[in-house]
Amino acid sequence: MEEAVLTLHAQYNKRNMSECRVYSDRVEMETKCTGGLLPVYKNAMRVIYFSEIVRVVISSSTTGFFAHHPNAIHFITGEGQRTLDTLFRDPKFLSRDYIDEGVQQFCAANAQDLTEKIALASRIKAYIEEKTGRKL
Repeated sequence: MEEAVLTLHAQYNKRNMSECRVYSDRVEMETKCTGGLLPVYKNAMRVIYFSEIVRVVISSSTTGFFAHHPNAIHFITGEGQRTLDTLFRDPKFLSRDYIDEGVQQFCAANAQDLTEKIALASRIKAYIEEKTGRKL
């Protein structure tokens, strides 16, 4: 079994979590919900090969409730060209749909955690750029 090179794990709350695992040729994203009345995520998995990625955008705002956009890394593929700002302003777009758009939220617990997750996201982007030989 192949081991992930880099992994970004986020815990939205005690019942909703997501994970982004980076391998030598792909990104595997997974969201899980273990129950509750208001599920944030759906149980889903998505594989995005590096060759499909057009851009990687790291988005950081604040750790506050009234953030302008979600703190996340967004793997934009040829099929989806919407930005995080566009997605975040769409009232019909819910957190459970982030995986469909290639978005991995950071769900930082505090400012230090946010800084660490942004640094990890930067390493993920640099790794993909190194492997593909393209500036994303």
